[in-house]
Amino acid sequence: MSDDFSLDDLLNKSYDAFKDAESNVGQCNVLVIGKTGVGKSTLIKLLAGVVRADSLELSLCGNPISIHSPADAFRHGLRFIHQELMIVPQLSVAENLFLQQPYPKRLGLVDWRKLNARAQDMLMQLGIKHIAAERKMARLSTGDKMLVKIAASLLGEGNTTAAVYVLDEPTAALNAAETETLFGLINTLKARGCAILYVSHRLEEIFKLCERV
Repeated sequence: MSDDFSLDDLLNKSYDAFKDAESNVGQCNVLVIGKTGVGKSTLIKLLAGVVRADSLELSLCGNPISIHSPADAFRHGLRFIHQELMIVPQLSVAENLFLQQPYPKRLGLVDWRKLNARAQDMLMQLGIKHIAAERKMARLSTGDKMLVKIAASLLGEGNTTAAVYVLDEPTAALNAAETETLFGLINTLKARGCAILYVSHRLEEIFKLCERV
């Protein structure tokens, strides 16, 4: 289908677990990739431009793309959510959401009211109603920090929008309630037309989320 994000001929990256792999992630589909040792981390590093493949062909919306660096991956709309969340705990939720964006200003100073309002609106659009934009990140649970991280990636940089979300074992440190909240957000992203590449070794998650394995 023309809206697929496909990975063809990911070859010979010196990892026996990950040779001649081939996959397609259709728009709104969730692809879940297997257990320890099958090359999950390698795939993510290749897509993120952190390591170079010996041979790699990618297409997005039917158009071939090249990823040689993290900047390339970002420019093509790939967003990566890792177990290790890169946040600034001393800053507020709103400040973390806008870390890569210019803060709104008024009379040459940061317009905190507008910043908080925009951040709160963004969270509400994703159905995240229980997190206050003014709250310090350090006071959030691990699950809520994950939600903020995903919300921040929606902003992108400039006019760059997210097309594919790659979530790497996102529930590793989450409890059952936090996991359900995360699944709700994933369904929201799918409804917005985003493709999801969900990496997990937990079978119960596969059956809840997966459209294709």
